[in-house]
Amino acid sequence: MKKSQRRSLSLLALSVRQLVVGLLLATTFIVTASVGAQSVSAAPAGASAFHGVSPLRLFDTRGSAKLGAGSYNSVVIAGLAGVPSSATAVVLNVTAIDATGEGYVTVFPWGDALPNTSNVNIKSFGQMVPNLVTVRLGSGGMVGLFTSVSANLLVDVFGYYSPSGATAAGRFIALTPQRLLDTRGNSTVGEDGVVHLAMPASVPANTEGLVLNVTAVNSRLRTNGFGFWTAYPAGQAQSATSNINISTPDQTIANQVIVKPSATGVDFYSYAGGDLLIDLMGYYTGTGAAVSEDGLFIPVSPTRLLDTRSSPNPLGDNVALHHDWTVEVGTAGQTGIPNSGASAVALNVTMTRSQGEGYVTVYPAGRVRPDSSNLNADKAGITAPNHVQLATGTRGVSFYSYGGTDLIVDIFGWFTGSPKDSTQNAPSNSLPDAEGFPGYISIPQIGLSSVVREGTEFVNLDPSHLVESRSPNQPGNVAIFGHRVSHGHEFQNLDKLGENSLVYLTVGSKVYAYRVTGVDIRLPTDPLLYASTSNDQTLSLVACHPPHSVKYRIVVHAVLIDIAEY
Repeated sequence: MKKSQRRSLSLLALSVRQLVVGLLLATTFIVTASVGAQSVSAAPAGASAFHGVSPLRLFDTRGSAKLGAGSYNSVVIAGLAGVPSSATAVVLNVTAIDATGEGYVTVFPWGDALPNTSNVNIKSFGQMVPNLVTVRLGSGGMVGLFTSVSANLLVDVFGYYSPSGATAAGRFIALTPQRLLDTRGNSTVGEDGVVHLAMPASVPANTEGLVLNVTAVNSRLRTNGFGFWTAYPAGQAQSATSNINISTPDQTIANQVIVKPSATGVDFYSYAGGDLLIDLMGYYTGTGAAVSEDGLFIPVSPTRLLDTRSSPNPLGDNVALHHDWTVEVGTAGQTGIPNSGASAVALNVTMTRSQGEGYVTVYPAGRVRPDSSNLNADKAGITAPNHVQLATGTRGVSFYSYGGTDLIVDIFGWFTGSPKDSTQNAPSNSLPDAEGFPGYISIPQIGLSSVVREGTEFVNLDPSHLVESRSPNQPGNVAIFGHRVSHGHEFQNLDKLGENSLVYLTVGSKVYAYRVTGVDIRLPTDPLLYASTSNDQTLSLVACHPPHSVKYRIVVHAVLIDIAEY
C-alpha cells in the first residue's frame, strides 16, 4: 500500500566548526519470438513451465513439538498435492508462528548446503510472519527448512514447475502493476467475510495462475489474538491454508500470492476482518496462448544479491537505503543467470530497521517507477519479507524506498525472454531532511540518561548535537559533545565503555540503538572527531581528555544496529 508522502563547546566548538564533514552522498549504482508447435525447443537446461494446484497444507508443526532453534527439517513435496516427481521447483506459502524471539527461516533444496539467504524474517516474540516462497526441489523431491529461532511452521503448496520446452501454458507474463481491488471505505470485511476478485480483463480466462501482491490494512484480531486471510479459487471450498497472518491490531502487511483461479476468479476469506488491497503483477499463460519459450522458469540455488547492512551493496558497505533513495542491482550474469535472455526474476525481498512509516517499490531498472508498493512499514523498526516476481530491465532491478530502510534481496530463479530496455537515467540520491534534536541519550552501562540539545552552544547545560554532523535518520556520522568534569559532567565515564557497549538515542518517537566499535584519544583539531567520509550510520561521543584538561579529546565510536518506535 502506498502511503501519502510527508516531509517531513567551549574552545573545541570554535575549532571544529571550521571543519567540513566529508560525507560523500551515494548515487545509485548500479522481442518475443513465437515458436511453432512442431519446432525443436532450444530452451536452456532446467527450463520449466508453471502448473497451479488447489492450495493444500503439507506441513504443520502445531500440536507436536515446536521446531528448535538451529534445527533442520525436510518436507516431502513431490508426489503430494498433485506435484509430480519430475517437478523442478515449487511455489509455497511458509508461515512462522509462536516464534520465541527474533530470527529467520531459510527454505532451500534439501541436500544442498544451507545458503546465505532467508525467506521468513521474524522481529519479535510471538509474531506470525507469512511469505511466499519459490524454491528448487532437492533430493527426494524435498525442500529443507532451517529455523534460527524456535517456532512452529506451516507450509502450503500453490503450484509447481515441471520441465518444458516451447509451450503454450505455464509461461510467466510480467505486467505493469495494476490495482484490482481496494475495500477501504466501501466494503471492509468482517469476521468470516469473503472478498471476491473477478478475473482481470487483461488476463486470459484459462490462466495457470495469477501473480498478485496482496496487502492487508486496518487489520483486526479475534478474541484469541490473531487473524489471517486465505486465497483460493472462487466457488471452490475454502482451503485450510493461509496467505497473510495478522499479529497486531491495525497491522499493515503484504504478501505475494500466486494462485490458480477458477473461471470466475479468486476468493479471499478473512478470519478476523479488515481491509484488503490487491495489485495484479502478472500471470501464467494457459493452453490458449501461443507456443513459445519465453517466460519459462529456471530455478537456481538461493543466492544473496543485496544486503545494505553489510554487502553486497552498490551503495557501499553498511549503507542503508534512505528516504527517497533508489538502488539498482544488476541481475545479468548473476548466479546462473545468463548475460542475456532473462526477462524476469523471482526474488525474496526483506525490509528491516525501517526508519519510519513508508514502503518499498521494486521495478525494472531504467523504467518509470510504478505507483505501487511491495513492502510496507507502518512505523520505525519494522522487519517484513515479501516474494517479488517481476520483469527485469537491461540494467537489472531497482529498489525504491519511501521512509528509509535496510534491504536484503535473495534470488531463487529467472525466466527466459528479453529484459525491458532500461531507457531512464539511474536516479540520484540526495540527503534526506534531518530529524533534529532535542532528544535523549541513554547508556545503561555507565548509568547515563540525559537530554541532548541541538547545537553545541548549549553544551554547558546538556550534551549537545553538533549541527555540522548528521542526524540519526541520515547517512553519515552523528556527533554529540559533552563534559566530563564540569557542569553536568554527563560524559564523565566515557572511558569505561568498550566494544559492544550499547548507546541509545531517542529522537521524537524513534529509538536508535548503537553498538560501540571502539574508543580512542584524538587531538582537538582532528577532523575524525566527528567527520565521516562514508554513508554508514554511525555515532561519535566526544569529550575533553584527560579529566580536568582540554589537551585531547576522548571519542567513542559506535555503529547503528537497530531502530524501534514506541
